[in-house]
Formats: sequence, structure tokens, C-alpha cells
Amino acid sequence: MANGKKIPIDPIGRAKKVTRPEINVNNTRYRIKIKKPDRDKRLAAKKLKIKKYSILFAITFTVIASTVALIQTSSAYKLYKLYKGCSNTSYIVGFQNNAELRPTGGFWGSFAFVEIPSSIRKTQIIFETNPYKNSNKVEKEADVLLPEPMQQIWKGKSQSFVNANWSPDFPQSAKTIQWYFGQGWNKSSNGVIAVSSLSVIDLLKLTGPIEMEDRTLITSENFSRIMSQKIDTEYWFQEENHLINEPKTIIKDLFPIFIEKTKKVPPLKLFKFLHDQLKSNRILVYLNNPKDQSIIKDLGISGEILPYEIDYLYVNSTNLAGEKTSLNVTQKTKYSVKNENNAYIGKLKITRSHIPNIWPTHPNKNYTRVFVPLGSKIVKAKLDEKDILSQIDQSEEYGRSVFGFWFSTDPGQTMTAEFVYELPFTLESQHDYKITVQKQPGTLPEDIDLNLPNKKIIRQQFDESKIEL
Repeated sequence: MANGKKIPIDPIGRAKKVTRPEINVNNTRYRIKIKKPDRDKRLAAKKLKIKKYSILFAITFTVIASTVALIQTSSAYKLYKLYKGCSNTSYIVGFQNNAELRPTGGFWGSFAFVEIPSSIRKTQIIFETNPYKNSNKVEKEADVLLPEPMQQIWKGKSQSFVNANWSPDFPQSAKTIQWYFGQGWNKSSNGVIAVSSLSVIDLLKLTGPIEMEDRTLITSENFSRIMSQKIDTEYWFQEENHLINEPKTIIKDLFPIFIEKTKKVPPLKLFKFLHDQLKSNRILVYLNNPKDQSIIKDLGISGEILPYEIDYLYVNSTNLAGEKTSLNVTQKTKYSVKNENNAYIGKLKITRSHIPNIWPTHPNKNYTRVFVPLGSKIVKAKLDEKDILSQIDQSEEYGRSVFGFWFSTDPGQTMTAEFVYELPFTLESQHDYKITVQKQPGTLPEDIDLNLPNKKIIRQQFDESKIEL
């Protein structure tokens, strides 16, 4: 039965062909005519269905293509590409102590030489906790004079490995470091990686305190103080250590404990930590291979002097014989640009405050360089209202004009440097004004105020590697 109706059967049991239904009226049979769907309507419905599937396919393809493109341009993917290509390579990994600030982020008092064979799991790490031993030999042989500000502190001394990062352009400093390393250690490397001590402090916030064998507890709050205390003071209490002369062995001892603690940090937190460190230029990388270096540049961790279009500002400080006091000094920057008598005038004010009553209690001897657009003409220079125009070291570096001066502070002292200079550009409209402000690696977040053409006063905490407006 079908739909409750009996199906006609022929004599041999086969279902008869069902014809169009009939109706009997007064013994007269009439066939019922069934109207077929319009052919054009059927075709239109078919086309609509095809169109829907085409749109769905296009959307799906676009989403997939966009996802692939996003992955390929993401930091994680770029880092993965570098990771896959690092077999049979070696790197100098420097620990930049930002408590003793240098142009690229900190003093290179210790480093590790990392050798990666065909399998990354067989990586060897050789710690160099006293680079002076080999560096001093090269210093005598090379006999390259220190930069002028350093000569004022260390008269007659030559350039060496530990002072090789004088250039604020990290690729240039990295090449200089590689040269001194090659001369002193008779080894070559495929690149240089610089890690700020601020990265270690930030990681300690994730891992929690680390207990050393002597039960010393190292935390994010006391890391700089404990390390300096162990290296500069306690190590020398034992007579035999004066012969061994490896005061930074604590770094080598701390490393495996640190690694084990880091393994327990959730991966997502570690990923965010790495992202933040790269964003703040607390990790800098230079690779010899141009293709690899272009990836580093795209990631924004090359530490190079940034390009600019109209205006540019970079305040770069160097602690020279100022002990480990750089973290005791806070800095605030104010910069304004105004059109005065058909010329754009830049007014810069830098205020440095040395926090009192915290270790170490030494003066912060600091040499500062201010990088501005090439052709800028300095008009006034004051330090705590005293005219220092005649004391400014004016030069050109990396296609910029540079104003250099000593900007030292004692504990509890606040000093302000002020500059007025004529900028080299003209603008058809104030809307054309653009500025790149670069932040020195290894420095603490600082307050910055910007009062610029056609822009409201911008106040923010400067913690990333740059501001572009």
C-alpha cells in the first residue's frame, strides 16, 4: 500500500505503471491534468542554489587565506621560522646589566656562547663570567681609542669587548662585539642576542623566588641588589677567589635553577611574557644572514636607529663609572614644537631624579646624547638654569644631529636639562607634521609629554620601543 491506497498489480505480480489519475462523472472518465513546474523557475532555483554555494565557498576560502596570512605575519610564526633554521649555528648571548646603563641597554659584563648543532636538543651553552681575561689582551693589541666621553673617565685606555656597545644602533654595536669576540676568543658567531636584566626581573615575577644553595632567596624585588652584592663584595671575601677571578660564577649557578622554575610557568603566560619583552626591546637580536635579519627587523627587535619622515627624538644615556645606579634614576621628558617667525622650534626638557636612601648610594655619572633631525641648530642649552651651550658636544651620527652632555645626579638630587633648537623642516600644512620618538632599550618606563603641531598635548607612560605620531 502507498499512502493508504491499493497499488494495482498485473497478472504476473508486477506493479502496474501508474498513469495520471482519472475521475468518473456520470459514467464518463476524465483525466486530471497535472501542471508541471515552469522550466525557467526550476533553472532560476538551481542557479540560486549554485550562487549560494559559491558565496559560501568564497567566504570560506577568504577566511582560510586570511588566517594563513595572519599566521605567516605573526610574531610566533616568524620566530618559528628562525627556530627551524638555527641548526649548525652559534650565537653570542649577552646579559645587559641595565643597572649600569649603556647605549644598547646595559653593560656587557658577562655573556654565554651558544652552539647549536644539527639537533637543537644537543645545544651547548658556555658561560663567560669574566670577559676581561680575553678582552684585555685584545685591548692591548688593537689599541683603538675609547670614545671621547669614555676617555674623560678612563684616560689612556683602549676600546675593548665590554665597552663595544657604544653605538646606540644595535646592529652596529653587535658587529663590533663580534669582532672583539673573534679576536679574543678565536671563534666566529652567526649573530648576537642581548637580554636585559629587566627581562630576568620580569620572569622572576612569574617563577616566584629562587633559592640558591647558600639559601639566599632571590626575588624580582632584590635581584639587582643581591647579584651585585654577591659579585662585587661577597665573592672577594675568600682569598682563593682573587686568583680564580670569576666573580660572576653565580650567573652560571643560577641558570639551571631558573630553567627548571621556568618550565613550571603556564605556556600562555610565557608567551605573553616573551611578547612583552620583545615589544619593550628588552631582547635585541642581530643575525648575520640578511634574510634572517629582515625577519628580526619586521619583529621590531633589531634595536636599530629608526627611520623618520619629519621629526625625530631619541634620548640615549650612558652610565660611565656611576656604579650600578641607573635603576635609581627616574626620567621625565617634555617636548614641544611650535611655528615661531616662520621657523619650527623644538623645545626639549629632560628631568632626571635620583632616588635617595636606596642601594647603591653612589652618584650616577651619566653622559646623555640627544638625537634630533639632521640639520637642527641648537639655540639654547641649560642645566638647572645654568647656560651649558658651550659645553655641548655637537656631532652627526646615523643621519642625525646629536647634542651630547654630562647629566649626572647625586642621590636625592633632581636636575633638568633644557634645549631649544631650530628644526630643519618646513610644512605646507601642520597636518603634514609627523614624529618618531625612540626609547632606549633597558630603561624603565618614563613619563613623556608631547605638545605638537595640530595635536593636543599627549601625556603617556613611555614603555614600548617607540612612539609614532
